[in-house]
Order: sequence, then C-alpha cells, then structure tokens
Amino acid sequence: MSDSAKDAWGEVGERFASWGHRVAEHYKQSGSGQAGTAEETERELKRAAKELVDELGRAFSAAGKTIRDDQANKELGEAVSAIGNAITATVNEATQAIRSGGSKTEGGAG
Repeated sequence: MSDSAKDAWGEVGERFASWGHRVAEHYKQSGSGQAGTAEETERELKRAAKELVDELGRAFSAAGKTIRDDQANKELGEAVSAIGNAITATVNEATQAIRSGGSKTEGGAG
C-alpha cells in the first residue's frame, strides 16, 4: 500500500477517534453510578442488572447528545469523508497495480 492510501486510512482512524472522544465526553457528562457491595448474590445481580440498564441509558443519551452536537456531526462527516477518500485511494492504487501487472508477463509458463 502506498503512502497516499496509508495516509488516507490513517485519517479515517483519526477522524473516528476524534468523534469517539466526543461521544465519551457526552457519556461522562451524563454521569455513572458506583457499584456497592451486596450481602446477597440475588440482590447483587439485580443491582448489577439495574446498573447495566442505567449505563445503557446513559450511553444512548450520550449518543443522542452527540448527534445533536454540531461539532460532533462535523467530525463524523469528516470521518465518513475520510473513509471515502481512503477507499478511493485504495481502489486507484489497486487499479494501477492491475493495469501495470496486466501489461507484464509473470515468470513461469504452464
């Protein structure tokens, strides 16, 4: 893979990392519960299940806030655009490799 394709895929990673940080920010702002110790296993399992539901609720809330966050939307758009650029660069390189390989004969006849 040439540098242009590597750079393009590197940008994809950077853009999604940036967007992921924004999601994490909103998640942290929504708060998280602290698990306490329980005497009974059943009570502990019920509390763990409630915490899981609460955490999922906060995660979905953070994702919703992120969707309404203009900067996060811009970053997600840039990340999606970076994927398109990376795919284009990869396809272009593959096409060039096929074209240059197709005009040459490889060693070894059948």
